[in-house]
Amino acid sequence: MKKINIFLMVLFLAGFIFSCKNEVLDHAPLFGDKTKPSPVTNIKVTNVEGGAIITYDVHADPSILYVQADYSVNDKVSRQAKSSYYSDTITVSGFAKAGAYKVVLHAISRSEIKSDPVEVTVNPLTPNYLTVGASLKLFADFGGVNVSYLNPSESELGVVVIVDSLDGFEYLDTKYMKEPEGNFSVRGLPTKERTFGAYVRDRWGNVSDTVYSKLSPLREVELDRSKISGLYLPGDMTGCCGSSLSVPLSNNGASDWALYGITLPDTKVPSRITYDLGRTVKMSRFRLWFRVNGIAEFANGTPKTFKLYGSNNPNPDGSLDATWMQLGGLYELKKPSGLPYGKRNAEDDAAKQEGFEFTLPLPAQPIRYWRFVMVSNYSQSLGMEISCLKFWGDPQ
Repeated sequence: MKKINIFLMVLFLAGFIFSCKNEVLDHAPLFGDKTKPSPVTNIKVTNVEGGAIITYDVHADPSILYVQADYSVNDKVSRQAKSSYYSDTITVSGFAKAGAYKVVLHAISRSEIKSDPVEVTVNPLTPNYLTVGASLKLFADFGGVNVSYLNPSESELGVVVIVDSLDGFEYLDTKYMKEPEGNFSVRGLPTKERTFGAYVRDRWGNVSDTVYSKLSPLREVELDRSKISGLYLPGDMTGCCGSSLSVPLSNNGASDWALYGITLPDTKVPSRITYDLGRTVKMSRFRLWFRVNGIAEFANGTPKTFKLYGSNNPNPDGSLDATWMQLGGLYELKKPSGLPYGKRNAEDDAAKQEGFEFTLPLPAQPIRYWRFVMVSNYSQSLGMEISCLKFWGDPQ
């Protein structure tokens, strides 16, 4: 019996050792070939903003795993890009400026053996962060600073805003964007003159030159509507049913009682109304409430698209001529739900009570006369129904 136990133990140990040996073999490197792979050939370069697209031919060798590009984007930073064996393209990017740069290409085997190097020269175009940085403009905003930019390539970039302080410049905010153009504001600052700056940075850490501007953030208050009055100019809309331009100045929100603007034979199209602000104002924004009664919301004479104009000396004949300057582009009063005409939901009902706020473009221009020109309404008619108007800005 003792001999049988010893025999079984020997068999067990032998099986264990064999199993361990197989496991080691199973985890051994699949490729131990130290042969140097063939380099890439037939190289072509397409230069783009801040980078280059390199195409090539890879030798038909199953031992090649990928192609690697090594390059420097400036005097301090080196980068590396890789592309699969099954691709014929590799992109190098993040260059600090336009110019000639050396890129070294290697084919890399599955055993991490490099081919002989192939050197190619790329000439990236001006990087997008520099182009966008050159477009930056700073304006005094209400309670802060506004920064505008142009980004035609729709690159993903960050715009950094700084302001002077006792210890130099301090960071205020960063706006990340990729839209072709836009602007943003940093608010909550005192109305005293300071030097503001803005610059652009990309995801590779490149930074544009800083654009500086000495600005005084504007004061913003709600305008006293008792000092504002409706001004009828030839061709303007006329209120019907006992309503007038004064109604939106007396209401404090959404109401069935509104300005019911109608057109007469001498009324000009598009429909328009005019207000005298009582004094010159750098207007920042206004809020509009339309007529509400259960069926008029986003219907009837609810304005949908419109333009704004300002003047200090309008033509008394009512013409929308050079005595008026347009304030911004085409505005739209959007229905939050996007539901078809005649249908609303809770989101729409909440919005009609809150009103719709519209911000005017910067730099703010001092105006005394404000004109609302309705391009279209929700019923595709010429009527206009406005329940309330409120204005904010810096009275001069």
